[in-house]
Amino acid sequence: MIAASSRAVRFLALSQHITRFASSAAAASATSSATKEYPQTKGRFGRSSLTQQSLKVFFEALKELRKRTGYSYVNCRKALLEFGPDRLDAAIKWLQERAIKEGWEKAAKLGDRPTKHGLVSVLVRGSNAAIVEVNCETDFVARNESFKQLVEDVADAVLSSVGQIKTQDGAFSICDAEIADLRSTRNDKSVKDLISEAVGKLGENITISKAQLLAAQPDVQLFGYAHPRGFIPDYIGKGSGMTSMGRYASVIGLRRLSEGQFATKNLGEQLCQHIVGMRTKTLGTPPTTKEEVKIPVSEDKKLEEDELNAFCDDEVNIPVYAYESYISITPYCLFTLFEVTHIDENETQLLRQSFMLNPSQTVYEYVTGHGANIVDFYRVELGENCSAQGSK
Repeated sequence: MIAASSRAVRFLALSQHITRFASSAAAASATSSATKEYPQTKGRFGRSSLTQQSLKVFFEALKELRKRTGYSYVNCRKALLEFGPDRLDAAIKWLQERAIKEGWEKAAKLGDRPTKHGLVSVLVRGSNAAIVEVNCETDFVARNESFKQLVEDVADAVLSSVGQIKTQDGAFSICDAEIADLRSTRNDKSVKDLISEAVGKLGENITISKAQLLAAQPDVQLFGYAHPRGFIPDYIGKGSGMTSMGRYASVIGLRRLSEGQFATKNLGEQLCQHIVGMRTKTLGTPPTTKEEVKIPVSEDKKLEEDELNAFCDDEVNIPVYAYESYISITPYCLFTLFEVTHIDENETQLLRQSFMLNPSQTVYEYVTGHGANIVDFYRVELGENCSAQGSK
């Protein structure tokens, strides 16, 4: 009897506890709903309540601002609270000015950090080209779209300085002081402001280790390539070029009298790929006459004409690295010319190297076969000095 009474008391106490908990939860829910419907916010408008509709507009503007600028949600929210969701342009300008200011302060603190990663970039417009290397601390930032946009802006600023800086045919190295004052035609910002803005946004030390400006004669066509391939459209060039960026980059100048069946653009791109892949260092001189290897055939093994044709057509009897050219046929002797075309990885002269896409020819033979002439070339590798050779 006593045990039953004790259980009843405990059950009653538990029921009362559940009732109080439910009441508290209902009150909290009502308060939360009221808060969602009438949120309080600070800003130049003072403390005010927003409706669900205006809150939706605010969050849509927040997402749009974040998408257009790439800044953090916290800073984007501050900008919207300052200017309102209907003044995105003013909010963007405020964010950029704030980023530049904070970037200079942060750059001063991060200046001693090593910048071993980054991108090399090449931008070509007509007979002018720019090669730049922009460095950062980590590979993660190097893959960031904001960093790639910075590289594009720096390349554009260097290339746009053609009319500002007196150049001669060949390369012109721009010193750091001159780089800082150059302005990108994409947004009319100086390079130093672009870097400080990127430092404030990305939070890493950013430096420029290379800035090469190339100017060629009007009859010389320039072509650029970067590996691994990464492109950003060259809006200033109105579609005439692309900013290529990667770990390696090259630029080549070709002189060609006529276009021919094979487009000069394709020829230039192939040669740029070869320069990157074969680690070419100098232009060099044209190769000497092909090496001739005469292979006599024993007199007692006379080949009939059909057997000879079968021999010449049989790929099994011809090494993959050799090109066979039939010279003459006599009843007793056959002379066959073999042109050795294996790739010599120790060869660093461009004109003497076996062409990567067609090892049966040297680069010199391949280019002259298309009626073109190599004037100059440049090769850049991330973290290394620029390799150059040509008319120098």
